[in-house]
Amino acid sequence: MKLIDIAINKRGQGTVFLIPEESDDMRHAYNLIAKGDCIRGPTKRKVQKETATGSSFSNRVRTTVTIRVESIDFDTQTRILGLRGSNIVQNRYVKMGAYHTLYLEVKRIFGLRKRKWDTFHLDLMDVACFPTSPNKL
Repeated sequence: MKLIDIAINKRGQGTVFLIPEESDDMRHAYNLIAKGDCIRGPTKRKVQKETATGSSFSNRVRTTVTIRVESIDFDTQTRILGLRGSNIVQNRYVKMGAYHTLYLEVKRIFGLRKRKWDTFHLDLMDVACFPTSPNKL
């Protein structure tokens, strides 16, 4: 896993931005993420639009969502990590409070915000990002 940015204050609150580089990194992400954490990442969302004549159609758009995690689903066979929760940052396509499932993918950046980064989670991130380094974050 590649650490892109880290911003954790003295009280342990903060956000890290990570990129899973291989499918095994999904296991590390699964171990880092807990219910109540906030995840920001790219996704596709089905959007319904109405034409001037009243007919409607839908298409899929790429957007970025930030959800508060309520459930975590990790398929160990396919290494797909699905995070379901409500949107906490409104954008053009997803209203505040709308539910969305965000699938983390290899080579796609995501942000992980915790209310409290404890030493356990910091050590997990250290192992995930620097597996052979004796240095700690």
